[in-house]
Amino acid sequence: MSSIYAKDGWLYAAVKNSGPSGKRKWKCIALRIPDSPEGRARARALLEKAEDRRKAQARAGGGVQGPLTLRQWAQVWLKRREQLGLADVRHDRSNLKLHALNVRLAEGTTFGDLRIDKVRTAHILELVIMYRTGQITAAGTNPKIAGQKLSPKSVYNHYSTLTAMFRDAQIEGLIDSSPCVLTVHQLGKNVDKDPRWRATAIYTRAEVEMLIADPRIPWDRQIFYALESIGCLRHGEAAGLRFGSFENKLEPLGRLTIATSYDNGRTKTDCTRFMPVHPVLAAMLAEWRLRGWPEMMGRQPTPEDLICPFPASKVTPAGKMRYLSRSQKLRTADLKVLGLRHRRGHDLRRTGISLMLSDGARKDLLQVCTHGAPKGKSTIDDYTEYAWDVLCAEVAKLKVTRTPRGQLVALPKAAVAGVAVPETAASDLGDAAETRVVSRERSTRVLLSSEKQNALAILESARRGTRTPNPCGTRS
Repeated sequence: MSSIYAKDGWLYAAVKNSGPSGKRKWKCIALRIPDSPEGRARARALLEKAEDRRKAQARAGGGVQGPLTLRQWAQVWLKRREQLGLADVRHDRSNLKLHALNVRLAEGTTFGDLRIDKVRTAHILELVIMYRTGQITAAGTNPKIAGQKLSPKSVYNHYSTLTAMFRDAQIEGLIDSSPCVLTVHQLGKNVDKDPRWRATAIYTRAEVEMLIADPRIPWDRQIFYALESIGCLRHGEAAGLRFGSFENKLEPLGRLTIATSYDNGRTKTDCTRFMPVHPVLAAMLAEWRLRGWPEMMGRQPTPEDLICPFPASKVTPAGKMRYLSRSQKLRTADLKVLGLRHRRGHDLRRTGISLMLSDGARKDLLQVCTHGAPKGKSTIDDYTEYAWDVLCAEVAKLKVTRTPRGQLVALPKAAVAGVAVPETAASDLGDAAETRVVSRERSTRVLLSSEKQNALAILESARRGTRTPNPCGTRS
């Protein structure tokens, strides 16, 4: 309900809104507008704007009485993003909970308790200054954020979450304009917190070989580390990879179809790409499918099963998709066991790409496998599709072995290490298989035979310390 009334030559505009208690009260939104045709038009425009704002708040608030607070809008906003299946919603929720909604401002109020239409750029700037100086003061249930000084990248991540939330609030009609208008002068440069860190964010070739073979590392995590390093996959891509995405009958190397990160249905770059399977990774995946996965899950895998889910533990049930925070804790423990310094999981992908380039792979061809075809550089890029054997040749240049090494022995495909394999599963693995028996307590290493002769030559030359031959020929 709204009203315009005149008094002593002036116009007054008022609306009747419901307060927090549910009781409707009159509230003036414009005082002392000149009583003239122009003044009445201005008053009507103000009332229409106030009515639109009230409807927007009722629509977004889901029955909440009175103006929305930032905390109430954040709940609605996160729920909508989750319904849309946006991949960033989990990080957005964490960013808001830990570093925004519960932060106490200098004026004594908590940021999340501000009315959304009362948030000003000065409030956003105050948050950013706290992030950069480590003067965050926590309220409520988040005392561990107090005193944290965030890295430049984290500052930009949190600011981008706020920017997206206020942008959608403006679209919804809850605010007239977004308060997130800061520039690099307030945010600072988006650079590494420690300028020396990036040069050390990489593993050596020997460290990769330890992570994928050392008996102190559980079998499932060896497979996951191999997917991240030799397969050059991001964490979400490796976690969401299923057996149906592995085509092992292609020549000269098998193929992984990278189409999704976790269960999001898309990769980080919205680009589906095809990654040749290096012979060492093919050997690991073959044995894992024949023996390791059935031992962990108690049944044979199907095309819809995750290649490397979590095993049963106190924290996760068997078969659950891997998530980043748990993987970080397990990797930290594995590095400690091996006596290696801490590094990120993403550094394994960085290492795999770096080693391939160091071993002679062409950068432009390798990029097609690890990042997808380049877009927008020139028209011809959109028309270019490289032959499969050309891409395989670049990936196969990676010189990596799985230690400890042992004698090469041929075994029947359907009775590897005494594990019974159904006929359908055996046929999926190809017409023949090779095994590499090593001095490891549970280790019979299976090598896919789609590249039998070349793969055996690669392993043998690596054992002798000679140059790895190219299983795809000399073309590059």
